Amino acid sequence: MERFSGFPAALLNGLKTAIVYFFTLRFLRDAVALARDVIAMCRRYEKLRDDRRGARAGCPPKCGRVPPDIYRRADPLIYSQRYLMEQGLSVTWDNPDIQLYENGNPVSSSSLKPGTDYEVRATIWNNSTKAPAVGLGVDFYFHDFGIGPQPIVIGTDTVTLPVKGAPGHPATARTIWRTPGAPGHYCLKVQLNWAEDANFKNNLGQENTNVGTAQSPAVFTFPVRNEDTVRRSLRLIADAYTIPPPVDCREKPDKTDSDKRFPRLATAPVHNEYSEKLPDWAFARSRHGPSAHPIPNGWSVGIAPETLDLDGGESQDVKVSITPPDGWKGRQAINVNALMGADLRGGVTLYVIRGEGG
Repeated sequence: MERFSGFPAALLNGLKTAIVYFFTLRFLRDAVALARDVIAMCRRYEKLRDDRRGARAGCPPKCGRVPPDIYRRADPLIYSQRYLMEQGLSVTWDNPDIQLYENGNPVSSSSLKPGTDYEVRATIWNNSTKAPAVGLGVDFYFHDFGIGPQPIVIGTDTVTLPVKGAPGHPATARTIWRTPGAPGHYCLKVQLNWAEDANFKNNLGQENTNVGTAQSPAVFTFPVRNEDTVRRSLRLIADAYTIPPPVDCREKPDKTDSDKRFPRLATAPVHNEYSEKLPDWAFARSRHGPSAHPIPNGWSVGIAPETLDLDGGESQDVKVSITPPDGWKGRQAINVNALMGADLRGGVTLYVIRGEGG
């Protein structure tokens, strides 16, 4: 009987020991888990701090991580013949973004007077809707009529270029140019200088035109110069491209439709520049491509010589004879482009005119 009288006390002690053991282990587990949670939180904080480096202060934790070398960049541009031809487009050397003025009146670069002050205006565009270009530098040059001569500095200007579509876009750069004392034809070049440019390849535009009257035929002579330091072979080709009227935005297809409609023209561009919106090169090639602007029927264009092998710095005169069909009256543009392989090295736009009495 005495053996059973101590049973409740022993049971109570055992239960007490089990409870202490249970809670001790639970406490240890909780302590270990808490330590692990604290370590994990510290690691997450360090990763979040690295990911958010450079982000604005109010950005919530789920903001996407933007690497420090990626940011919004302005894309100042001008009508650039070399860049456009790289994309498979025909070009004109009668640059729509470069214009000369005398006493406030527009004049052609093909009919300039010697020793005369002209105002040169360049229209500068921004292809970015996010980033302006404040303090954009613009350089103006000229050289003798032809292909490849070394340019001479006219002057510089600095403009503030807003984002595309904003008030003040496009911007206009200006300089005063006093033409040389010797009469002749001269060509203009405009170079944009922006260190953080999204696309450096559309920053050089050229104005290079001449006008001739079609007697029988219209004859143009101009030099072609190899501006490189090594021997180059150049090939001259002609087309009749002029900038067509703009398309109504309501009638313009989107890029996907253009790629399906013109599959042979939807090739990848040579230069994949940064762009906030992918350009529709297929639709552009359908309107501005070489196949859409051949020499008109009945016209004859002779280029002598058609190929040139020139040493570095060497020049050679080229003669272009353009014969319109009988009875033709009006004004026709013929572009002559100098190519080294597929690389455009320069060109001229020749205008043939014939009046009612011609």
